[in-house]
Amino acid sequence: MDSNVQLNYNYGAPVTPAPRPDPNAPLYASEDAVVASLSNSECVFQVKRTGEPHVMTFQVLQALDQCREFRTLDEHVSRIVTTVPGLNAQQREAVSRVLQSLIQRGLLVSDADFVARLSSVTHVARPNLRAVFIRACDRPSQLERLLATLSDYERRFRAARPYVVLDDSKQEASLDRHRDLVREFARTTGCKLTYIGPAERARFAERVGKALPAQKEAISTLLLPRLHPERFGGGRSWNLATLLSAGGSMVLMDDDQRLPMRRHDLAIGGMAPNAAAPFARFQRNMEEALSTGEEIAEDPFGMHLDACAQPLAGLLAQPGYRIERESLRGLDMARLAHLNPDARVIATQQGTYGSARSESALWLYHLDAAGRADFCASRDAYLTNVEAQSLWQSTQQARLLEYAQFTPFAFDNSRLLPCTSPVGRGEDALFSAVAHFCQPDALVLDLPVAIGHVQERARKRSANTLSASTPRVNHFLTGYVQRQFGQYLADDPAQRLQLLGEIVRDLAGASESARISHLREYLNFVRADTIERLQQQFESATDAPVFWQADVRAAIEANGRAMLAKAPPRLGDWADDLDSAGCANALREELNTVASQFEAWPAAWTYAREQGEKLLATV
Repeated sequence: MDSNVQLNYNYGAPVTPAPRPDPNAPLYASEDAVVASLSNSECVFQVKRTGEPHVMTFQVLQALDQCREFRTLDEHVSRIVTTVPGLNAQQREAVSRVLQSLIQRGLLVSDADFVARLSSVTHVARPNLRAVFIRACDRPSQLERLLATLSDYERRFRAARPYVVLDDSKQEASLDRHRDLVREFARTTGCKLTYIGPAERARFAERVGKALPAQKEAISTLLLPRLHPERFGGGRSWNLATLLSAGGSMVLMDDDQRLPMRRHDLAIGGMAPNAAAPFARFQRNMEEALSTGEEIAEDPFGMHLDACAQPLAGLLAQPGYRIERESLRGLDMARLAHLNPDARVIATQQGTYGSARSESALWLYHLDAAGRADFCASRDAYLTNVEAQSLWQSTQQARLLEYAQFTPFAFDNSRLLPCTSPVGRGEDALFSAVAHFCQPDALVLDLPVAIGHVQERARKRSANTLSASTPRVNHFLTGYVQRQFGQYLADDPAQRLQLLGEIVRDLAGASESARISHLREYLNFVRADTIERLQQQFESATDAPVFWQADVRAAIEANGRAMLAKAPPRLGDWADDLDSAGCANALREELNTVASQFEAWPAAWTYAREQGEKLLATV
């Protein structure tokens, strides 16, 4: 019996109009399952969630397949009699009886039962907060502004949280100024604020290296500026914060962020059971952007930390995170498979107001109709908005993700969190993918609030947006890790991370021609996907202004030309003069470095957890 055959039929849309749904009638959806044939007329329908097998005829299976989405029984019956061969409208009553029997067997699940099994009251004590870690690098004015808003926060909430500034500056003037700011913050707030500059960082790496001589080289590359000095190095401080908080929880901030946290006027309460289109609104300038929305009344750090480490069942039992039954309408049970009541919230994230968080603003062309109308309010507004410098960017309603889209805010580090790449943009996406590989049942809570984000200077994103998609090394690694999801069974995150190191090293060991082919295939996939998604937007947004349409066409054409060009398969971080062989060699070096880091990390994290809170005290 082949238990791997997926239930994957498509019989088309109903040929007759569906009845008007009763808003008070319960909704039902079929369980997600795998199917194995028993004979020409019977099969085994094995529920994925429970593993329970059910024997049924193929005709019943065909009927059940039409009930994947949450709909009323009347809607399901209408669809079945118009799509399943051999049935007609005169057999509605018989079909209804079959569906009633499937409800009794638990194969059709009501909206109320689905929500109830997700919301049993369970709560766990949150891990001890080690610190609020702040990544800083050669931007004293930015850090000064952030610390000023944190001082306001401490005066208001008297939280007395511990803070750690992770200073990765290269200029002596910046280092000196950052030390002065730390001392002043500690003096005025009474909070404990630890400063970790290059010297302190080097001593910490040396200490871990002495304790773990076999992992010393890999750990030093994760924490110290030894690799690719020309690339962004935010991942080094991220890794340092993860070690210093091992066994507890942490908050991670950047020096260009600022409080207060705000909630948009269009935010929606409750929990969205599925992802939605990106939510963004635009302002004329930074001053307007920084005043958008309403400042949240509750302690923003507490709001995030209270959710960290909570099982899904306990989170959804809280009033602010409940799933409304009507929000399930039209959703397929397979799309909700990640909503396991035992799943744990591993991290939380939020939106931003002010500057966008991404290098490219291509995501702006995937907004819903209301967001697109605001984006394109006028030609002049559009030319400003394409740079994504004065906007609100968030989710409109709380939602649960299998992995984060941007840098999370609060982390549950009581169970091993992985390292990320110490260099290069896209370290947040890579961390999220690796974290999901290591803890596949964990979730990220995306909250409908935002934190201020003001970059040191305005950035031009339009050129990047409208040119061919050229992912960076960390984006390539993220995609490669994502392709491994669901293929391995080990439960221990440390074992899984070491396995991932071996998987990455396997690709590094491929022949030169295989590495070149792999890079070409990856780049073509990314560009083809970009083209397809943009074409779908172009075809659906028939009322979009001509300037919006022109830029979408330009992005499509740029990606099409790049796919047809016979250029070396370069990633975004590599030199423009690399030939194909050079790209293959660069990929091998990148992969071997990352593999060594993944393999060494579990020992370093375990050592840090065993040291506990005293580790930070000795830095």
